[in-house]
Amino acid sequence: MLLVNPPATRSDPRNRGRFFGSPGLAHVAGYLRSAADCEIAVVDSKLERLDFERTLERIEDFRPDVIGFTAFTEQIKDAARMAKLAKDRLPGAVTVIGGVHVTALPRETLVEFPEFDVAVYGEGEVTFAELCLALDSGRDVSGIDGLAWRESGQVRLANPRARLLDLDALPLPAWDLLPRASIYFVQTIRGCPFACRFCMNPNGKAVRARSVENVLAELEWIVTTWEPSAVHFGDEIFTVDLDRAKAVLKGMIDRGIHERIEWSCLTHVRFVDDELFALMGKLKVKAVGLGIETGDEAILKRMGKGTTIDMILNARKLARKHGVPIISLMIFGHPHETVGTIWKTIKLAVRLNAEDPVFSTMIPYPGTEVAALAARGEAGYRLLSTDWDEYNMLSGRVLQFANLPSWSISVLHLFAYVSVFLWNFRFLDLVRYGWRNRGDAWLVVAKLVRDLFGGTRTSPSSESGSRRTVLAEAEAVWREWQVSELRRARRNRPAGRNPAQSVSRESAS
Repeated sequence: MLLVNPPATRSDPRNRGRFFGSPGLAHVAGYLRSAADCEIAVVDSKLERLDFERTLERIEDFRPDVIGFTAFTEQIKDAARMAKLAKDRLPGAVTVIGGVHVTALPRETLVEFPEFDVAVYGEGEVTFAELCLALDSGRDVSGIDGLAWRESGQVRLANPRARLLDLDALPLPAWDLLPRASIYFVQTIRGCPFACRFCMNPNGKAVRARSVENVLAELEWIVTTWEPSAVHFGDEIFTVDLDRAKAVLKGMIDRGIHERIEWSCLTHVRFVDDELFALMGKLKVKAVGLGIETGDEAILKRMGKGTTIDMILNARKLARKHGVPIISLMIFGHPHETVGTIWKTIKLAVRLNAEDPVFSTMIPYPGTEVAALAARGEAGYRLLSTDWDEYNMLSGRVLQFANLPSWSISVLHLFAYVSVFLWNFRFLDLVRYGWRNRGDAWLVVAKLVRDLFGGTRTSPSSESGSRRTVLAEAEAVWREWQVSELRRARRNRPAGRNPAQSVSRESAS
């Protein structure tokens, strides 16, 4: 069994040489190793900086019976290309695709990409292991939840797989099967209770947490064995349960982990307080990412994020008090966005003066409400492309906004970065930031040039029509499944595990 994170040379050039391994593949490999008697290998082409030819050589050398690929939306065509190359050389191998894109569009992904034989949608550990065991014994795969497969020229879809509620039941990720990395992503929580219109929320609305002891065991193993420079908590909201988050941080202090590595996390301005930031300051956190999204109060209210401008400013005040660097994450292109609302976002960004300001352009990822709105031509959106290569927050040309000229987002994007640094007299920081992120800056500039001189991008009518229908329908199907899983989790959550109890039912519904 070979797990492959394919090269990303066309869709997302930022991933050509990154410094962390795929946490998804590490988790799937860890579970597969505990559940099946098979030979397992992992090829992370992004981490190892492999092109398609060198990745294919690695696949041929291993000669797997099953090849599992993972991909986000902007990488799905690269994964399909890699799968085709592998099938051409090893026609007997079964190719499997998993990841966020196929979770949103399981049937459609197999229809679009004949290079994949099977799709694993949703959480993949148990599903992929059951698939491998079935293939090994020659059993029918139709009884395996979470699968889409080909049968008699048709694509069949099994029932969704219920999400794991007790994450401690999973073995630790198989980091030993991946090359040593500079940064390790540690997932301590799955799920987010909010329903942001731009987010698919692939882990669901039911928040499920690993125990503090389980998390510290993985951290200890990573730090001792691999000696990385940094660890990033990959949770949607690391502090959704404040008491648990503080316990993890105190455990890091007790074990001296904070003295051996840098660390960072993402969280939510609603789930922070003075004590938390004091702990973070003591542990010398490298950065805390805060999803600010917009500076317009009305957009915040409609977004479903459960935040206000006052919450945002208070979180920044507490972070500054304890010397905690923040990353302010903001998006241009919300439903009914205008130059005026973007200007409010830029002014808020200047006021926050984050150590690391980040601005992105709205992308209608499959399964999100934004994608459904764009597909129907609502909320001031016009869908320009259904080419998945374009679904990149920095360089993609996917949406046209009714209230904004096509080039204005790119201009405002660049202006926002300059404003934060210059208006706060951080001239040297601007130079450093520009140099450190010169690849991203080039993508934004290139997009501006395309917007000004490249004309209007549209998809072929037949492709556009079918995919628009798919995008319009996918969000409703996904939302229904989310609600169903949230109810099941509330009924069956393991005793003592309710990490989101501080989130009201009203905000989580």
